[in-house]
Amino acid sequence: MPSRSHAESITVLSEHRADTTVITLRPHLSADWRQVKRFMALIAAVVFVVAAAWSAAGIWLALPFAGFEVGLLCYLMHRVCFRLSYLYQRITIEPGRVLIEQGVRGPPRRRWELSRPDAHLHVILPARSVDLMRLTLRDDRTGLEVGAFLHADAREQARRALRDAGLMETSDRWWQTAGP
Repeated sequence: MPSRSHAESITVLSEHRADTTVITLRPHLSADWRQVKRFMALIAAVVFVVAAAWSAAGIWLALPFAGFEVGLLCYLMHRVCFRLSYLYQRITIEPGRVLIEQGVRGPPRRRWELSRPDAHLHVILPARSVDLMRLTLRDDRTGLEVGAFLHADAREQARRALRDAGLMETSDRWWQTAGP
């Protein structure tokens, strides 16, 4: 089977077109949905072989429990991994507006629009070493956290991409250096 393309494995992708910048954020996953399905098939095969062996030994009650176990595992893996495999946030920065779209595979499900002259990136620096930096896009009316599903390095990449696109940055601790 073909492996994931390079563009799919990138968590922060920035594209510049004329006077518009499009920044796409995706979660970094250790396994994509195709790999998770292979894992579930492997686990199901092992569980059913063991259950068949117990059933052949006369303990037929192992089969329904094996089916329940595999069914529950597949349901939970689907709930967690399928959505994350296709989750995205797309930030389009134009001269007159900032458009934030969020969805799971296909067209965006939610959409927010910020007024461009007032739109800025607000950075909430971590209070403790185990916390992550939070990125919020704001204007006079709206504030929306972006990249909440990103790891620390990807959040820093997103921060740089948003600044490079022309958004002004503010910080909750303005008296400290916000960083590079």
